[in-house]
Amino acid sequence: MNKFEEIFSKYDTDKAFYSQAYEECFGNIREDIQVIFEIGVNRGGSVRAWKEYFPNALIVGLETHGHCYFEEERIKIEIGNATDLGFIDAVLAKYGWPDIVVDDGSHLSSDIKASYKLLNQYTQLCYVMEDLSVQTPVVEGGYYVNDGEPATSVIHKEIENILLYSNSGRSIRVYHSICFLFNKPLKGE
Repeated sequence: MNKFEEIFSKYDTDKAFYSQAYEECFGNIREDIQVIFEIGVNRGGSVRAWKEYFPNALIVGLETHGHCYFEEERIKIEIGNATDLGFIDAVLAKYGWPDIVVDDGSHLSSDIKASYKLLNQYTQLCYVMEDLSVQTPVVEGGYYVNDGEPATSVIHKEIENILLYSNSGRSIRVYHSICFLFNKPLKGE
């Protein structure tokens, strides 16, 4: 069991499913991360786990539901919609630019694409999109998860930009149902 899996299993989150991917991407930079935004807080297990996994980071949870609000040392929850420019501007003004953004919010493709468009330009290291396996034309909870062009179209466009136009050190790592979009190289790469 790697460190990520150990911590995230302790907090009863579904992120342990991604343990290998997260450990490969962030395992050797855990102490370097200062600010993480996570879209989607729910019961708070993952923001608490991020706090332990990244021992020097402030964890900012972005959540639309007020009943998910709480605060702990190094954890702040902001209630609002990560697809709303005014909300994102206020969060960025309050906490600064995040090193990492993890999108584990609504899983609606329109929300994933809108949040990415607003936040990626301010993300210092990596923008993570989770649960991409639901980006197929299925009905979940009474609504279509893929509400138009799937969120994976963002990944395709970014791959094209990296291959054709970018000389910035940007890269992408794709695993089953999760994608890491790096805005600069990882330490040591």
